[in-house]
Amino acid sequence: MRRPLLLALLAQSMVILFLYYLDPFGLGSALLPSSGLTELAGGVLELSGVAVKSQPAKGYIAVTLRTDGEKVLVRVNASAEEIDAYDIAGREISVTGPLSIPDGRRNPGCFDYRLYLKGRRIFTIADVSRYRLICGRVKRPVLHFLSVCKGRFYRTVEPYLTDEEFQLLAGLMFGDTSLMDESMYEQFRLTGIAHVLAVSGLHVGLLYAVVLKLLKGRSTAVSAVVSGGLILIYAALSSFSVSVLRASFMIALNMAARFAKRRYDLTSAATLTAIVFLFFNPYQLFDSGFQLSFCAAYTMGVALPWATLKGIELSDKYKKKWILKAFEIFSPAVMVQLGMTPLILFHFTTFSPAGILINPVAVMLAGLLLPAGLALFVISMPGIAAVTALGALPAGFLAKLLILLSDAGQYALPGSYVPALPLAATVFYYTGFFWFFSETRVVLNRRKKHAVCLAAGLLALALSCALPKALGLSESIVPWRHDTHEVTFLDVGQGDCIHICKDGYNILIDGGGSLYGNIAERTLRPYLLKSGISHVDLAVITHDDTDHALGIRQLQEIFDVRQTAVLGDSNDDCGVLMIDTGNARLLLMADADMAREAELCADYGTSLDCDVLKLGHHGSPYSTGEELLRCSTPAFAVISCGKNNIYGHPADRVVELLADSGIIYARTDESGAVYLKKAENGLLVFENASRSARWLIQKARQTPSTLPKR
Repeated sequence: MRRPLLLALLAQSMVILFLYYLDPFGLGSALLPSSGLTELAGGVLELSGVAVKSQPAKGYIAVTLRTDGEKVLVRVNASAEEIDAYDIAGREISVTGPLSIPDGRRNPGCFDYRLYLKGRRIFTIADVSRYRLICGRVKRPVLHFLSVCKGRFYRTVEPYLTDEEFQLLAGLMFGDTSLMDESMYEQFRLTGIAHVLAVSGLHVGLLYAVVLKLLKGRSTAVSAVVSGGLILIYAALSSFSVSVLRASFMIALNMAARFAKRRYDLTSAATLTAIVFLFFNPYQLFDSGFQLSFCAAYTMGVALPWATLKGIELSDKYKKKWILKAFEIFSPAVMVQLGMTPLILFHFTTFSPAGILINPVAVMLAGLLLPAGLALFVISMPGIAAVTALGALPAGFLAKLLILLSDAGQYALPGSYVPALPLAATVFYYTGFFWFFSETRVVLNRRKKHAVCLAAGLLALALSCALPKALGLSESIVPWRHDTHEVTFLDVGQGDCIHICKDGYNILIDGGGSLYGNIAERTLRPYLLKSGISHVDLAVITHDDTDHALGIRQLQEIFDVRQTAVLGDSNDDCGVLMIDTGNARLLLMADADMAREAELCADYGTSLDCDVLKLGHHGSPYSTGEELLRCSTPAFAVISCGKNNIYGHPADRVVELLADSGIIYARTDESGAVYLKKAENGLLVFENASRSARWLIQKARQTPSTLPKR
């Protein structure tokens, strides 16, 4: 059964990849799930339906509204103090606000919010004021009751735990990591135990094991009914997260196998689950949680039996029982670490040397904390203070131990952020990994068909190298090479940031910056690491304005920036740069105004001739005059400005001037990051990060006569 299912999953995955990335003849948009509401995006709509999920988020209340068979993410502009988020779930609600399509990937290699929501069958977002949210009667009483109980549990238990203990308990029990302090969550990631905070197969499996232990001796039917009911309740409390639903489906298969007295095969069950879930929503294939959970399942199903067999062989060979015991304790953690680390490196750019050592202990503590937390959930419902305080003691103690374990792991073997593993290298690794542990390889070796085994392995590895390139997922067939582009105009919101990469030398020109968030942590470091960059050779600050300099200052604190140069203090003396990469001449105007442009034209004239012009001051009405365009004659212009910025950049005058001058332009507020994808035969090909737009530019110079006279 295993091989046909694996082949079916592989075939379906390839079809999905082919349709999503290549979209031949428009079939991808026709066959993949879609939404009729996307056609109405951009307008203000009144939507009504049932809230199937509601919880506090950072700065708003996140409500998933089901209306006419579709799901919409409603972001209510309110805090938890203003609105009880947990009372909304299960109610009929009506909201009025602008409907929009979620942002896709804004910078190369970085998070794709649109694709993430598609994996949850959400295609549109409505941003509403709390005064435009009308809650009606309870439509789904069980869902509403459980949500209210969850909110009451948080309010009742919080006074009896420290902030760290409460946040960890909420994260581990229900996956509410939005309640966690960012520094604590980051440390859990760096120590490799953040998976205990994402409600997944581990949690559902622990709950299932506890229930079976408590029901020992009961009939299979009774165990199945009780287990299924409790898991369904737990899934509802966890807001029916996709990972919980996947784990629940696999446990349902396990219960069915027990009931039918048939053998349960983990690999076959995981594959069947993947096929079922991908059938209903193929976009889940691109979700990191989906990939990690099934990677763990396949690792346990394929690699762990091999490790157990090796433990038995060594134990029998040396006649030492402790060898088998050691394998039983450590081999699951080691194998899962070997199976998960490359994917974690690819998605999250973190390496956790302490993970192998502390994961077994972390899983054990999580296995104790989860039932302790669920017991506390039950006994706290009557609201008796003494009982709640007593029940909070073991949960708080176990949470404290888990926090101390994370602290110890980070102190002894600190984790770090590292460059991401290239996609081709990731595919290459897993091809070799699963081929090594496959039954086919073992059988071929036992039959002494080593040449066939080696040839099959090499063929699989060769195909794994070619596949990402063939599907357009990678620009190189070489597994260890990242898709780093020569010139990238990053999307840093209302600010400037240009990355120049030439012959392995990396230069950042400005780094954006905002007083409302750390642009280095949110954008610059993820972009650099996903591009395979471990250090910046030179960071140039054109002038000391916040939206140009702050990002570089913040990056210096968390990244290896080897040299920094500051060119000016203010807009009046900002550094204007002409850079020739060999493939393109770039004129970068920083925040220069038209007076400064006139000075440059007078001093340099046609020496300002360029292929690409980065407009001054984000397309401000006080920059980019006709004289500059006549001197520089750009073939392509880039406007770096923030989406929905309060300054109204770019100005209509500037946009009209570019259009009248016949200059093709791109805006980071509309397209996200823009990079030079290819330069050959006198052509420059620019593309945006989400690959939704491409610009083909002829390098031949324009003449002043082509520009309008005013």
